[in-house]
Amino acid sequence: MLKYMLLWIVFNNVYESSELTPGFGFSAWIVADSTTILFDTGVDGNILMDNIYALGLDPKDVDIVVISHNHWDHIGGLEKFLEASREDVKVYVPSKAFKEIQREYPTANLVPVKEHIEIADGVWSTGELKGSYSFLPLYEQSLVLDTKEGLVIVTGCSHPGIDKIVRKTHTMFPDEPICLVTGGFHLGSATKYQINKIANSLQKLNVKYIAPSHCTGSPGINIFREKWGDKFIDLSLGRKFVIK
Repeated sequence: MLKYMLLWIVFNNVYESSELTPGFGFSAWIVADSTTILFDTGVDGNILMDNIYALGLDPKDVDIVVISHNHWDHIGGLEKFLEASREDVKVYVPSKAFKEIQREYPTANLVPVKEHIEIADGVWSTGELKGSYSFLPLYEQSLVLDTKEGLVIVTGCSHPGIDKIVRKTHTMFPDEPICLVTGGFHLGSATKYQINKIANSLQKLNVKYIAPSHCTGSPGINIFREKWGDKFIDLSLGRKFVIK
């Protein structure tokens, strides 16, 4: 169980006033006790690296990169990041996308992920979950951090469904409360009825704090803000969430 966790959004198309540069996609800089993780890399490596350096962060501190799924807005910045990172940094990718990503990044130290797995002390991948995009299958993993305040779930785009991802986490940790769910919820084209149904499902799963962004869409973000009230967390570009 993690005693300390920092979650810092370094790439996002959801932003307010920030000295950082927005771009379409998502990336989070995560410190879990002594392990530093970069979750996804946004669409543009130059923007990603500018934001990282603007925050005073050092890419050579990163031990692990986790790519949620093989879409341009989550893996687009990987090449630039790897140029600046340590050579031994491991890159965890969904196993169904492993060969395709390997062709694109032949020198990357890729680790395929199929089932849920602990990738560092207190840090888990959900394993690849099946979703869809443009009527084709798409496999995506999310990150679960086991903190002293409960589980923190970080998603890329939630193509499998954010409710499915949270339920999967419940099967992994049936006795652990869920502290926070954040990332892209893929609800930009959903109806208000669909969004409310998903929000109600997450409330029944006892999600304490919620922080949707990226591909959730403004109507979705507003519905979650209304339903969670003071338990809604703004994790737009440059914002951070800390447990210590």
